[in-house]
Amino acid sequence: MPSSGTVNGTGLSSSKGDANDVVFILTSSFLIFTMQSGYALLESGIVSRKNEVNILVKNATNVLIGGFAYWAFGFGFSFGTWVSNLWIAFGYFFVTVSPDEMGVVYSKFVFELAYATTATTLISGAMAERCKFSAYCFVSFLAVVVYSVPAGWMWRDDGLLDQLGAVDVGGSGTVHLVGGTCGLVAAALLGPRAGRYDRGTDLLPLGNPTNALLGLFMLWWGWLGFSAGSTTGIVDNKWKYSSRAAVNTVLASTGGGFVGMVYSFFKRDGIHDVPIMMNAVIGSMVAISGGCTIVRPWESIIIGGVGGALVLLSIPLVDGLRIDDPTNTFAVHGVPGAWGLLAIGLFSRKDKYRNYTRGLDGLFKGGGFRLLGTQATACGVLFAWSALTTAVLLYIVDLVIGLRMPLEEEILGPDYVDHTLKHDGNSDIIQRFKDKMRSHREARRRRRRY
Repeated sequence: MPSSGTVNGTGLSSSKGDANDVVFILTSSFLIFTMQSGYALLESGIVSRKNEVNILVKNATNVLIGGFAYWAFGFGFSFGTWVSNLWIAFGYFFVTVSPDEMGVVYSKFVFELAYATTATTLISGAMAERCKFSAYCFVSFLAVVVYSVPAGWMWRDDGLLDQLGAVDVGGSGTVHLVGGTCGLVAAALLGPRAGRYDRGTDLLPLGNPTNALLGLFMLWWGWLGFSAGSTTGIVDNKWKYSSRAAVNTVLASTGGGFVGMVYSFFKRDGIHDVPIMMNAVIGSMVAISGGCTIVRPWESIIIGGVGGALVLLSIPLVDGLRIDDPTNTFAVHGVPGAWGLLAIGLFSRKDKYRNYTRGLDGLFKGGGFRLLGTQATACGVLFAWSALTTAVLLYIVDLVIGLRMPLEEEILGPDYVDHTLKHDGNSDIIQRFKDKMRSHREARRRRRRY
């Protein structure tokens, strides 16, 4: 997020336009927060009925616990001013500032918090249906560390990736590649759901397609704030790029959605498959996020279309490795997130107002491989950091309290185990399980008696 005239490293200008920028940033942040509802509905519609409430609660927990963690230390790791170098920042812990600073810093905090919770909530879908709720609470707290450090690398003026010249305006890599990679590692460490691959790798039916589609629409709505707000304001020509970001986001989704519909028509013999369309649309918006302010509208359609295609090709590859990712987190967010970074190195053209690409053109605009190489390096750094730190943190959580719920609880479903909620589909299973446990207890009593 390039800027000029920063205030305390926050990336906001110190001109009289602060008030206008703050209002715009807060409005964008509120839109981005609706994506939490979108992800919650989408994930609850994908998982089985006995898990749908639990996944909604986990998304709420992500904001409650993850939001506290980001206030306590996450924002400081990204944008702190006590210490700030290539690798890390310190400062703004338990964010509290003076009245002179609070408009700028607090609006920046809320905006970055919305980004952070979007990245970390992706893990909930990858761990769905077999992760202990208590373990997920720890994961949602620790995942803030995984996100905050590379966010500072990319968006802090002296961060590692910023100094390398990497560009990621709206978070294709910093939000989605990071979150998708965390989800991939979590899914691999947890192992598949009970019986997931007993009948092959075909995708399971949606538990509630209506919820999933409503979630898609809410994500679509929130993504406009995600992309348009990535300019961090509207003064000093930023409003022009914000407008372009909104147009590019919508057009990219049409490219991805079209690819999904065509793919579904031929693969499913004329059937318009709901998950295929949803995954392609989301993947296309992930892909355009990084360069939403930079590329031209017709290029966004291509970027979105390629992003959607990569999603649909990646899903069977991940399942072929027997990595059970219920919401296809890595395929839908990680893969198109990497593509979004690389697309910047292909399609970008230097601009005269904001200098997003630092005077460099992309490969297709005659700029050679320099920007593309930098973007590829950023992909590698973000993937490696996310995979390694997630593996270490999850190993610690597993060692301390255990990640995976017992088999009987997985069969009963977290909705009943964690929240005592019964559904039509699992009432009989719950009753049979109770009868079986009662029989076991009576048999133990008889054995002790004799």
